[in-house]
Amino acid sequence: MAASTGGGSTPGTVSNKEWWKATDEKFQAWPRTAGPPVVMNPISRQNFIVKSRPE
Repeated sequence: MAASTGGGSTPGTVSNKEWWKATDEKFQAWPRTAGPPVVMNPISRQNFIVKSRPE
């Protein structure tokens, strides 16, 4: 069990599906103290615009 946390020896396809499923359930179970994930959208978009500006 402890080895699967590294994700190195386990198959990528199976571990990925299981990992995303478990992570999704955990995120939905956790209280949203930091607010909804939508808050991060403007930040990443701003960074993308700033980095891709031809100056």
